Amino acid sequence: MSLRQLRVLIEHLPPTSAWHRERRGHSWTAETYLLAVIGDAVREHATYTVAVNSKNPRSVKKPDPLPRPVDHAEEERKAREDRERATAFAQMVGRLTPDFQHLFG
Repeated sequence: MSLRQLRVLIEHLPPTSAWHRERRGHSWTAETYLLAVIGDAVREHATYTVAVNSKNPRSVKKPDPLPRPVDHAEEERKAREDRERATAFAQMVGRLTPDFQHLFG
């Protein structure tokens, strides 16, 4: 078997294979995500039903969504953008108020 044949075999493994789970960083498939969305919808529907039939509908709290796996690359991108925004804000404040620049960074 050549390396090319091996690569083609590995790339065409089913989405539930260990290779795909390792690349995603979790074992959730499209069906699992769909079930989580359906679960959230059922919980929200039940909450709305309770709220409509209660004397004080504002007291009924909306349920938290079911937990999903964390995409580490997406989390790192968001953290980097937050740091860039904070730096840009500190630079802007420093330019606008040079006497207080030491307070912002």
